[in-house]
Amino acid sequence: MKKGLQLLVGFSLMAGLWLGPAIPEASALSCAEPRKITEELKVSDIVFRGTLVSYDENSDFMKSTYIFSVSEWWKGDLEEGTITLHPTSWDTFEEGKEYIVFANAGKERAKARLCGNTGPSSSVDASSLGEGKQPEASRQPETTASGAGLRGILASVIEMIRFLCSKY
Repeated sequence: MKKGLQLLVGFSLMAGLWLGPAIPEASALSCAEPRKITEELKVSDIVFRGTLVSYDENSDFMKSTYIFSVSEWWKGDLEEGTITLHPTSWDTFEEGKEYIVFANAGKERAKARLCGNTGPSSSVDASSLGEGKQPEASRQPETTASGAGLRGILASVIEMIRFLCSKY
């Protein structure tokens, strides 16, 4: 009886190895056909045309940010010259390229809409969005030489004070 049980267990193991383990099929998330541009405009909190000027990649993905220089607003903060968005992990933005972005404001952070019409401005027909509004020129971010020079002088003074404090 003991030998028969061993043979049965051995046969079962061999049959299991021969047939192989069952590999479940994998499935992936995919998007349905995007809405019409006019519908996307209605359901989005923020819609703009802008150029990605920087991507601040943080080790904590939730703290990473995209900063866009806005050239035209259709919906959102129509006066600002820049906007900061947080990644969705499906984003394919590249620095220096211009995009038309459809985004949701969210509770704490704005993000591009998943599976929406966000894309390079050359591939999005913005004519159905109507006429957008230009951001106020006075609110555009500026980097001036005088501001950079003042920061440099201040940094030098601070370093000199640190040096003198450590010497005495």
